[in-house]
Amino acid sequence: MDQSKDIPAGGSPSVDVVRVDLETYFAFLRDIGAELRDPMLSRMAGYAYGYARAMLEKDDVAAAARQLDWLVTESARFADAVGYPGAPRSR
Repeated sequence: MDQSKDIPAGGSPSVDVVRVDLETYFAFLRDIGAELRDPMLSRMAGYAYGYARAMLEKDDVAAAARQLDWLVTESARFADAVGYPGAPRSR
């Protein structure tokens, strides 16, 4: 498998932690998108989540982590919202 070299050996977060963070941030953005009636936000979050899950299946944790970074950054825009997950466990 062709894995990204962006995260040095031993520096990669565990797949399980990344997966949990993906679920958490995707659910938060999905709910915020629905609350704000912002289908584009929900769609972009869904694309990032889906791509990240596919990369995890391919054992490319670095690529999944990049998508998680986008979800985390986007979530930070709504840090005052109820249910904001805070800092990810994978960092």
